[in-house]
Amino acid sequence: MKFAPSIAFRPLLSLSAVWPPLALALLAGVIGLVSPFIWLKIAAVIGVFLLIADTIARHRQFEELRISLRRTGGLTGQALARFRKARTAWCSRRAALAASFAEGFGRESRELVHSWGYRPWHVFPDGAFSARSPFLRLEFWKSVLGLSRG
Repeated sequence: MKFAPSIAFRPLLSLSAVWPPLALALLAGVIGLVSPFIWLKIAAVIGVFLLIADTIARHRQFEELRISLRRTGGLTGQALARFRKARTAWCSRRAALAASFAEGFGRESRELVHSWGYRPWHVFPDGAFSARSPFLRLEFWKSVLGLSRG
């Protein structure tokens, strides 16, 4: 069943797509401000810039998936492929879920994510602490910086 959000609620959906990297950027900024160590301040500044780039990339992903969902009329075809591609990282999942909620397919998408085994506490990317860690892959960093097209 399709649920269309009210007009007053729609801007909040965009914020719900980007809140994870935005909150992490704020946390990195606070750490940088209160840290007595110069190396931690430098790392925090780098983290803030990376997370702001990720916020912009997640908003772009949110908008692209919304358009794709609107064109296909649900989680089918190209929209489903984009949604599946976004499933392995928390920030991407949040953006994809927000896009599907914005287009009225939130319940269906949440059930799909749940059926894949993801829960709200799954915040690290798949395989983050293994030899196949996405942190070691160029594609992951291109995605964070918004350089790859999804």
